[in-house]
Amino acid sequence: MIGPDQIWGEAVRTLEAGTTFALATVINVRGSTPREIGAKMIVRTDGQFGTIGGGCGEAEVFRKARILLEAGQGARLTEVDLTGDFDQKEIGTCGGIMDVFVDIWTPGFDLEIARRLYDAAAHSRPAALVTLVDPGTAAAAGKIGARSVLDPAAGDTAAPIEIAPRAITQLGVRAADGTAVLVEVSENGGANPVTRIESTGAPRLFLDPVTGAQRLVIAGAGHIAQPLAALGSMLGFHVTVIDDRGSFANRERFPTADEIIVRPFGPAVEALKLDRHCYLVSVTRGHSFDEDVLLTALRNSRGAFIGMIGSRRRVKATLERIGAMGIAPELLDQVHAPLGIDIAAETPEEIALSIISEIVRERRSGIRDDANLGVKTGRMRPRP
Repeated sequence: MIGPDQIWGEAVRTLEAGTTFALATVINVRGSTPREIGAKMIVRTDGQFGTIGGGCGEAEVFRKARILLEAGQGARLTEVDLTGDFDQKEIGTCGGIMDVFVDIWTPGFDLEIARRLYDAAAHSRPAALVTLVDPGTAAAAGKIGARSVLDPAAGDTAAPIEIAPRAITQLGVRAADGTAVLVEVSENGGANPVTRIESTGAPRLFLDPVTGAQRLVIAGAGHIAQPLAALGSMLGFHVTVIDDRGSFANRERFPTADEIIVRPFGPAVEALKLDRHCYLVSVTRGHSFDEDVLLTALRNSRGAFIGMIGSRRRVKATLERIGAMGIAPELLDQVHAPLGIDIAAETPEEIALSIISEIVRERRSGIRDDANLGVKTGRMRPRP
């Protein structure tokens, strides 16, 4: 999984090196597809960075992107049909259609846009790339591929074409929600989501949010933390490891971690400024440390995923003590504890797999049932 900080970081590096690239972005899907709306890859003359699903579909998009690269300009919308036109051995079980927009980014025109998107991602600031993917029949609408950055926090609220303030407001709300969407600019000044790619003659924009890097924060640098950090890095998370012992929290033990913090747990968690892009996991060496982590996180969560491993008894005792300190029951009910999917895990590696599986499952699907250990023990409520 390539996160926004990685894709835009690579875009900046490529453009700063004076290299033009093609950006392929999934802007619409129908049926079962290998990647979601907003998935993207950078195509250069020397290869690619990122993926839109692999197989023959991606190879065809790559081929078309290279054609645009040879021309050095232009943009096009291409349909990737996975319903049977390609060899099923290549595309697996997918049977849907992806609409992929491919356009050219050049150092002279697009470096500043890439830098602004990367900066927003690095600072977890809600922003979005807005691209004109269909100018419609209005001659004054603009050129296909025209783009701008929507970053209300930085004062940037311009679209690549002239649209009503109401439409700008609607786009800003969707950018803050992190919702990638294809919208049609209506005559009444609205920006209305559309799910069919066929043009109606009205201009169409693709809103591609930059919601910040998904952050995996691991409190505790013991045996479970090591494979968990490795899995998190593999899956594209920005991984932070915290421990108050430098002999445990160090680069030798966590070579793939993005950040290692040697500091008492409470102050370290508080300084991180958790938000809804954060997944905090407490795997410390004792009850008192878990208390510090959870108490601080719950007081500063701002929508973060908070989880803790442990036996039913350990979880119950820790949460009861935190509740006695004034934390509301509805907040305690959101703590994923015991954390993990029930796979009968025993080894540190298996436990790490169980933990990351629950994080990915809930993030991607919102499912929470008795496969989750917290639900299975009767502590957490399942989701419908």
